[in-house]
Amino acid sequence: MAKSGTTSAAGAGMGLSELEASRFDVVICGGGLAGLTLARQLARSMPERSVLVVERTSRPLDEAAHKVGESSVELGSQYFERLGLREYLRENHLIKFGLRFFPGGGQLPIEARTEIGPAQEPIVPSYQIDRGRFENDLRAMIEDDGVHLLEGAKVGGVEFGEGGEDDHRVEIAREGERIRVRARWVVDATGRASLLRKRLKSSRGTRHPANAGWFRLDGRVDIGDFAPESARDWHAADWAPHRWRSTNHLMGPGYWAWIIPLASDRTSIGVVAHDSHHGFDRVRSLERVLDFLREQEPQLAREISRHEILDFGCLRNYSHNSARCWSADRWAMVGEAGAFADPLYSPGSDFIGLANVFTEEMMRADFEHAVSKDALVERARELSAIYRSLVTSCVELYRDAAEVYGHADALLAKVYWDSFVYWAYTCQIFMQRLYQLKGGQLTPMMALGRRYAELTRKIQLLFDGWARLAPREPEGRARLMPGFPSVLIDAHLDLEKKLSPAEAIELMRLRLEESEEIAGELILRALDEVGEDQVETLVEHAGVLDWGVRIADERVAATGSVGLARRRTLRPLARDVERTLGRPPHKVSEAALRRVLGPILSAPVVESTQ
Repeated sequence: MAKSGTTSAAGAGMGLSELEASRFDVVICGGGLAGLTLARQLARSMPERSVLVVERTSRPLDEAAHKVGESSVELGSQYFERLGLREYLRENHLIKFGLRFFPGGGQLPIEARTEIGPAQEPIVPSYQIDRGRFENDLRAMIEDDGVHLLEGAKVGGVEFGEGGEDDHRVEIAREGERIRVRARWVVDATGRASLLRKRLKSSRGTRHPANAGWFRLDGRVDIGDFAPESARDWHAADWAPHRWRSTNHLMGPGYWAWIIPLASDRTSIGVVAHDSHHGFDRVRSLERVLDFLREQEPQLAREISRHEILDFGCLRNYSHNSARCWSADRWAMVGEAGAFADPLYSPGSDFIGLANVFTEEMMRADFEHAVSKDALVERARELSAIYRSLVTSCVELYRDAAEVYGHADALLAKVYWDSFVYWAYTCQIFMQRLYQLKGGQLTPMMALGRRYAELTRKIQLLFDGWARLAPREPEGRARLMPGFPSVLIDAHLDLEKKLSPAEAIELMRLRLEESEEIAGELILRALDEVGEDQVETLVEHAGVLDWGVRIADERVAATGSVGLARRRTLRPLARDVERTLGRPPHKVSEAALRRVLGPILSAPVVESTQ
């Protein structure tokens, strides 16, 4: 049924002339994943509003469409479920068995490489998504929801309303016809074409030069097949039958390759290369990507040779940010039209979900006349600042990670830290709807976010120095992440809680205190790994003395202790880190640690005699 004030004739078979001068509350330019999910979100949350989606491609799309972004993680998956898609995803796509990493380079057989990943199904689910199937189905869903979908058409340009109050005019072209429609709100969901970001000169670099080349195979690539039957322990692991459902990462210095299974019985394969180690030329064509894999990951290359390659795509310097993605003048940017960090931890759908709910926040305030124009200007500033800071913090996870990808122990510590902060802060902003806070209500959350971001930025340099100063061969064993019991599991379970804003911010504060202690443990771990001759070099490389982290004197006094004496000495969180990362090698003496860490050691605890 058509919504008031507009026409229902927006399908692919209609002439554009029938839409001339129609008015919509929202025109979404682009019908990829970001635009389609926003349309479904608005149809469900504001059904009284008329929405037009303009998309240049027409159905049917190939099920395994030539798009990246098949792998989702907790925040993005919960966004999809918030749209009423839980049962649909379970019936039509794959439940993902977490993220799994094999660092150290591909010259070793898979069973001789360190394996980092979960041993059990994640409590909060995520999905491996056939993008073509998903987008085909979403197009049908939004039409059923009453959204107007115009396929096979292109947005030629946007003329903004004068004075910030008049309707915008959106030019649309299809098959030689050209019309204009009016819109209260215009949303750029055009992906890297970035209709508005380029026009408004809002693009911002991220200082993260990296490139990607990817393709799809017909058939399933099961990483379990990489190991011979003689690798009995590897095949006998409880999680062995489920490895193929993970997003599997084969990693070496300066690069990583992904293997993502799809429900259509196809497989997505890609290579990400950092400019510092492998330039764009290594991934700019299918043959060059295959050559790269033959050189760096020969086991994967051999498996690829058994399948038909269906397509190929590549991106140069894929990471970008935007100065702002929302305006009180009633425009927004979502998905890659606004920002993109890096694909390592599959955050693409996370940022789609965040951008889409931020967009609804702006629209709702405008449509309901809930705030003044000045207040709407301030709201746009707040949301843009939150989003930009989250993207910037996410990019920091990857900028200095090139060497870490080839180092099993440093990568294990990195995954531990990155997962903890993601679950403790980023996910909670979405899960507990903290983005709905305004003005002074946001101040505590933003202050916590700045400290999380500061620690994360500094600790990435620690991992980088660790990998550079203490090269180590991978070990053929699994390092389970997250382990049970652990603070990491606790942070993951927190995602299922329903909290008030005050409770959520207090939980963030508690987790931040834990992260400060974890940071101290990782400093000690990294110094122990590099050895006494290089502790000063690592402290200087990572700027450890400027982190604002204090390390307990009694913790340093426990250096070198073993067995029951060590367990009695270490605080619970220190034991937690050690259970996950393994026993330290004890290469550094207590005296050496005191020498380099003296300024940040806290006074010893004096026990009361009363």
